[in-house]
Amino acid sequence: MASKRYCRLYRKLKRIYEREVGKEVADVTWQRVVSTLKQHFDFNVESSNAENLVKLIAGYKLRYGIFSGRTKGFNERWEAFNYFYQLDKQLSGKDFLTALTKYLKISLSSIPRSTRYYWFTKACLSYKTNESYESKDLALVAFIACKWAINKRSSVMKSAEPNNHKLTIGRSNIHG
Repeated sequence: MASKRYCRLYRKLKRIYEREVGKEVADVTWQRVVSTLKQHFDFNVESSNAENLVKLIAGYKLRYGIFSGRTKGFNERWEAFNYFYQLDKQLSGKDFLTALTKYLKISLSSIPRSTRYYWFTKACLSYKTNESYESKDLALVAFIACKWAINKRSSVMKSAEPNNHKLTIGRSNIHG
């Protein structure tokens, strides 16, 4: 059974989350949020940083609508976010894309130019090849780009036809 203190903090954090996202959430939704926080962020309702983490995640959810631990590939996307967040250095737009494609194991030429701009725009940044960015700011771009890479990999798999065993025979010049 949860203590009174735990229940009070739990409700307080729910109110903070609701205030940050600008709407009330159902208890089951809040339970999912807490579950996701515990699973991916080592969250504890009674910890000193619980309030800050709830505000951060609510802010991401509000601004980008993408921070749900239940979405396809979230762990992989979160790892990409963490990787770039923890680099703690400045990168040019070009250097970041090079590092990102190396991290995601994709070629830069396979990414449409408009897609690169879209990633930066979704992260509230403007993309410029030679502009310098903090890696902490680029972490969200990596999170968004990783979703694209995951979807790209699945679409390649879907388009392959493993049961297509037809043999195409061209015209023969042999007259029999």
